[in-house]
Amino acid sequence: MLGSRTSPYLQAKLVLLAAEHVFAQVPPLVESLLGIRVSTTQVYRRTQAAAQALPAAGLDAPCPGVSAGPGPVYGMVDGSMLFTDTGWQEVKVGRVFQHSAPASAPASAPASAPASAPVGETGPSQYVAQRGPFATFTQRFERVLPPDAHADQVFVTDGAQWIHHWLQASYPHATHILDFYHVAEKLAAAAQAANAPAPWLPAPYARLWAGQSPAVERALAALPGLAAPLAAQLVSYLRTNRARLRYDLFRQRGLLCGSGPVEAAHRTLL
Repeated sequence: MLGSRTSPYLQAKLVLLAAEHVFAQVPPLVESLLGIRVSTTQVYRRTQAAAQALPAAGLDAPCPGVSAGPGPVYGMVDGSMLFTDTGWQEVKVGRVFQHSAPASAPASAPASAPASAPVGETGPSQYVAQRGPFATFTQRFERVLPPDAHADQVFVTDGAQWIHHWLQASYPHATHILDFYHVAEKLAAAAQAANAPAPWLPAPYARLWAGQSPAVERALAALPGLAAPLAAQLVSYLRTNRARLRYDLFRQRGLLCGSGPVEAAHRTLL
């Protein structure tokens, strides 16, 4: 069994395995690779001890590559439900990174349909995760990406009000983008609620991707079968976020229009 006198090298290997796998999967790996028997509890305790030994100041230190390379600095924030010993709890996650568009990217992509994210090049990422009040999370995030940093800051987020209000107040000069795919989901839900014919949805998608959100508002308001309260709610949502829906201008700058990087962080980080 793994004891207190185990070499630091083996303890480090244990922690590295625990960082890459679910704790319960580590004991059989350790036994097969190192011939040492450990329990899930030991894996948990060693990993927690390693985390607590890290300098607190270093946890939120800016990543050296975040503001050093080409391309804008992206900030993406989202909430994720995490199952804990006390039940489901929301954990707020932030990711800061740079992404440069491909040098050969066209000035604007075809407006007929949303394309996949630009390939480009993504630099190192810095993560912030917090369970509990969002005020603590925002303070930690702003230490990683200071609002007064000399960088082209871009935020791609969903429609959560607390995220939007905080970012607008703290980063007023940044570019704020509403994740395209969250808006597209709302359009699809509206079409389903109205039992709209299949040919109806592609046109609003294309108009949205082309930055023509007022035309999408009119299409929703005129959609037969869509309940008036729901239509009014969706039209108000689009109208309020018009500035964050200019995907045509964002794409001309080679910017990401989807929040996939922070969605992926839910799986890889938490």
